[in-house]
Amino acid sequence: MPIELKQYFWDTEFEKLDKVKNKRYIIARLYCYGDLKAIKWVNDNYTKADIKDVARNCRDLKPLVANYLRQQYNLKKEEMAYYIWTSAMNYEYWKVGK
Repeated sequence: MPIELKQYFWDTEFEKLDKVKNKRYIIARLYCYGDLKAIKWVNDNYTKADIKDVARNCRDLKPLVANYLRQQYNLKKEEMAYYIWTSAMNYEYWKVGK
């Protein structure tokens, strides 16, 4: 991976990242925190199937990214881990001053 992408993996040993073994993590991280160059790198280095797999199975996406990937790959909320997980959250429990 290009050294320019290291800044997006501040909590990871960048040199130990494996482009194949860690593809879900890399794709999700760069879509959530990367700039346009980082996202272009993802699109150039991973297949649409790889990115779609992340869209379906990653629950740690940012809301904007989840929505973008949902629209980009014509996915339904019911088939995406992000939406399944967030809809199951009990937000009422966490509200302050009830």
